[in-house]
Amino acid sequence: MSDKLNKTIQRFQSKIDSGSFYEAHQTLRTITNRYVKSKQYKEARDLLYQGSSILIKNKEFASASDLINYLIQIYEEEKISVTDKDSKFKLIELISNLPNNDPSLNDLAKTSINWSIKSSECSKFGDNDLHHLFGTKMLRSLQDETDSEKKLNKFAIAELHLVLGTFESIPVYVNFLVDAAKANPSIDSGIFLSRAIINYSYLKNIKFVKEAQFVFLKNIIFESESIKDEIMYSQDQPILNFLQLLTLILQKESATNSQKFLKLYDHYKNLLKKNEISSSIEYLGNLYFNLNISSSGQQNNMLANFMSGLLK
Repeated sequence: MSDKLNKTIQRFQSKIDSGSFYEAHQTLRTITNRYVKSKQYKEARDLLYQGSSILIKNKEFASASDLINYLIQIYEEEKISVTDKDSKFKLIELISNLPNNDPSLNDLAKTSINWSIKSSECSKFGDNDLHHLFGTKMLRSLQDETDSEKKLNKFAIAELHLVLGTFESIPVYVNFLVDAAKANPSIDSGIFLSRAIINYSYLKNIKFVKEAQFVFLKNIIFESESIKDEIMYSQDQPILNFLQLLTLILQKESATNSQKFLKLYDHYKNLLKKNEISSSIEYLGNLYFNLNISSSGQQNNMLANFMSGLLK
């Protein structure tokens, strides 16, 4: 960092120390604007990173979030790719240090994920590490939420981020489902596991499907490492049985497995309808085996519905 930038940070720190938070924030923004206009992007980025870090340490989270958003805008203007690890992990570091219930997280998620999507090396859903970050923080924030409707809405967003996250997202997501299942022992635990199995299956991520099932079974019933490649039948949990068989069938898209899928679906279809997951399973039949078995005669694009609204 240059001497000039160091002096700017020192003056900023002095204003913070004196309690002049608003003035410090606005002054830093003004100086950053000058750097951006003269295309001194590195200086602008360094200033925003240091300023955001200081504001976070002083619990001035709204001002810090504003500077983090500005940092992402500079990434876009400078055409920094999400593959630039230093820039990406500085962003992750800053957002990680915000409170889990910070009201700016939704906007930061949309801004940063949209930035990552612009990189040709990134998937159309955005960077997995960023999804893991936001999903984990949002899920943890549910502990402090008392309004049931808000809690449900927050969970839906957190869940989507975690499904699009990393391998490390699986236990975060699935153990939440395990806790929900344990809190409702009278309900077939497969109802809770079905969320992870169906969501990862929409993405054709069989590796994650298998791991989600393993984590769930290990933690809710069996607590054994030996279940990895076994089917564990439970007489009073038919949905759980169904999901284990479904996972086996989806692992190979063949004519033989297409027929197995039809037989499995036909055997459980009344139960699937009763538990309102039949349309999702019908969609998987179409996605994996080109089967049109929708009871309505139409095959809705469940994957599009699954993804809609996240980045809008």
